[in-house]
Amino acid sequence: MSKVRCAIYTRKSSDEGLEQEFNSLDAQYDSCEAYILSQKHEGWSVTRERYDDGGFSGGSMERPGLKRLLADIAAGKVDVVVIYKIDRLTRSLADFARIIEVMEKHGASFVSVTQSFNTKTSMGRLMLHVLLSFAQFEREVGAERVRDKIAASKAKGMWMGGTVPLGYDVVERKLVINEAEAKTVRAVFEAFAELGSVQTTVLWSREQELTTKLRQRAGKPMGGTPFHYGALRCLLSNRTYIGEVEHKGKAYPGQHEAILDRALFDRARAILATRSTAQMRVPKLASASLLQGMIFDQHGRKMSPAHTCRNGQRFRYYVTHAKQIKVGGPAAYRVAAEPMEQHCASLLAEHLAARVTSIDDAGSSELIGTAGGERRTAFLQHIRRVVIGDAELTIELADGSTIKRALNRIRHGNDAKLIVGEKTISNQPAGNQQLIILLQDAARAQAFALAKPKLSLEEVAAKFGRSTERFKRLIRLSYLSPKIVESILQGRQPLQLTSKSLQNLDGLPLRWSEQEALLLI
Repeated sequence: MSKVRCAIYTRKSSDEGLEQEFNSLDAQYDSCEAYILSQKHEGWSVTRERYDDGGFSGGSMERPGLKRLLADIAAGKVDVVVIYKIDRLTRSLADFARIIEVMEKHGASFVSVTQSFNTKTSMGRLMLHVLLSFAQFEREVGAERVRDKIAASKAKGMWMGGTVPLGYDVVERKLVINEAEAKTVRAVFEAFAELGSVQTTVLWSREQELTTKLRQRAGKPMGGTPFHYGALRCLLSNRTYIGEVEHKGKAYPGQHEAILDRALFDRARAILATRSTAQMRVPKLASASLLQGMIFDQHGRKMSPAHTCRNGQRFRYYVTHAKQIKVGGPAAYRVAAEPMEQHCASLLAEHLAARVTSIDDAGSSELIGTAGGERRTAFLQHIRRVVIGDAELTIELADGSTIKRALNRIRHGNDAKLIVGEKTISNQPAGNQQLIILLQDAARAQAFALAKPKLSLEEVAAKFGRSTERFKRLIRLSYLSPKIVESILQGRQPLQLTSKSLQNLDGLPLRWSEQEALLLI
């Protein structure tokens, strides 16, 4: 008679009552242990390890006891998982499918003491999924009840927890004014109403040595630091200070005492409103400087957007970032932004036009004469890097190709007229090396499998040094359409076709025409 190793898993959603000598987890364990003893004639025995999760929701897989259980199943230490009730294992259909997949992969099964299931039959699996559907429904209904309770409580002005704002403490689940901190809040609002600028108020607060609220989190001190822009702006927008509770865009009279009078708060809000237009929320340089984040000088130093104003006119530049300039090193590079962006757009449009093979491909016009946002999107899609040299402009493209042009009159440290000459190197695309290596790996896997016809798939995969699933994916890729292979070798594959996307592709069609329709469009 073979020995069946049984692991007992127990769970309780809340930690209430777990400090008792005999709690809910113990009751579940005893029931499961009694069931295992009743099956002793079948060779069943209880493992020494206990897998308990007290105070963990069944809607999440992030449970220490469950993680240890799945690890032991994968290690071949468990044959049967015994649970008191199916919803103790999980309340999520998706999580249940993952758990069952691990069990089936390693030859383990599970038993529910209070519910009879035979997952080897289609009817048993159907009943199991129906029961899990109800367990998930119960969990979702419970979550809805909690949300409704929070909304109703906030409508009554009750404090429902969360980060305690500066100026208040929590006493018996209610907000109570902390006078020392309240003075800081009033001082900040008054200063902002007078200065009219968040950034200026931040500098003022640091001169006054004002700090954010000091809190304790997990036994460690948090906060108590000088104000920064985000923290100060959040404070100036908090309606708690006028005795209100906010919930999903609505404000309700709170049960706590106000720190500020409404006139001062409204004055601060009015000033913030003048500085919160959609245009001002978008960083100016990020929207206007089309090459931001992708332009470098020939020494590998990033060039950042900058601007000057002369006679009321704004002039934009790209300048080597000051933090990357070393003493005794090369001088900073500085180029006018607009001519450089125009040259890059023209060269990229020329490159794309040369590769048009059908009317559907014609899209280079999007780079010239369109709005800055559209052109920025096109740059991000096609350009990886722009390098400014003393005598050469290099544009590295996402398709693996490189555009190079002669460049004249680039002076260090000062802007100069930009003159872009004829191309110095052909812009023939180079194949994506990661994709090429993947195809080579797939071809080797196919040849290895054909040379070992008597071995099982698992054995061939092990000898090849890959997992079974990984080896199967490589075999499928070895039968790619010749047209797809040619496109990859020549670097003409779509941008979304990467080594990672190809490896993770499920359900690769067998017909070459279907493969090409899926991968080359």
